[in-house]
Amino acid sequence: MKNLKFSRLFAAFAFVAVLVLSGCVQPVDSSAADSLIGTWVNASSYGNSYYKITESTFENYGDDYESYAGNTLTIVAADESSGTIFFKYTRAADANWNYTTDASLAPDIGKWYAVSYKDLTDTSVLLSGAYGTKSSCDTLEEAKTEFTVANGYFGIYSECVKQ
Repeated sequence: MKNLKFSRLFAAFAFVAVLVLSGCVQPVDSSAADSLIGTWVNASSYGNSYYKITESTFENYGDDYESYAGNTLTIVAADESSGTIFFKYTRAADANWNYTTDASLAPDIGKWYAVSYKDLTDTSVLLSGAYGTKSSCDTLEEAKTEFTVANGYFGIYSECVKQ
């Protein structure tokens, strides 16, 4: 009888551990991630802007400025060449549109944001940061529902080439 109680207790503990661990590890579509990882540049008359994507981080910056950045990267592919990159802000805009890592100045830090990608190849991609009524979401699930093309968040895409 004691062994049966212990077995049930161990099974319940293992089940809870699997649930907790699976909730902490964010899925990344491997084919999209492989193609997206790297540094992408958008050359314009205003100077170069860069998008650096790793397996776990996203960073946007320019030749002489820093913009938004994040970690806990989650890529949700819509098909082979398009989808959405979600991440938690680690650097975001303050009330004066200065970018900072200070959460007391930028309330979006620690919250979820999204960047849409389309027409992805090994050497080029179109990228668009979410822009609309919300600048961030508290949860990944909320961000997946809020930051969509259908909701009007992705209107202007930057043409980028891989460095």
